Amino acid sequence: MIRHIVVTSALVLGSWIVTVPKAFAAGTVNVPFGGTVTASCSFSGTPGSGTLANPTPFSLSSLVGGSAGSATVQCSGATGSLQITGVTKTAGPNLTSPTYNATAVGGAVNATYTAGVSTPAPVLPGLAIPLIVNMDVVDTAALPAGTYGFTVDMTVTP
Repeated sequence: MIRHIVVTSALVLGSWIVTVPKAFAAGTVNVPFGGTVTASCSFSGTPGSGTLANPTPFSLSSLVGGSAGSATVQCSGATGSLQITGVTKTAGPNLTSPTYNATAVGGAVNATYTAGVSTPAPVLPGLAIPLIVNMDVVDTAALPAGTYGFTVDMTVTP
């Protein structure tokens, strides 16, 4: 009887060992990922206001006695282009025949606007670039007394 139990136990144990599944690496898999980087450019933060001084009876300038304004530009995905599109008078007495000039300089950026002609500047992708913005206006007649306001208008495109 003990023999039957030993034989039966051996058969049961043997069949269990044979039926236990074995873990093997049967292959590999590559899980794909994809993404798109879209070229973009923008101005960030609030632009800093500059001030204009009156160095001659015919002019206002941030460079001579005034102070520069500021802006921050950033591009990603591609080199952008910063362009000063103009200078807009927002307040003050009428001017006779003004000539406007403006610059935006920072890092490798050096954009200019001289008498209606804009020279754009490349904006390399990456970190935000702080810009120093200056402007002046020269009129053909002496400037009338008053409080003047101007904006230097800029665009950035990828």
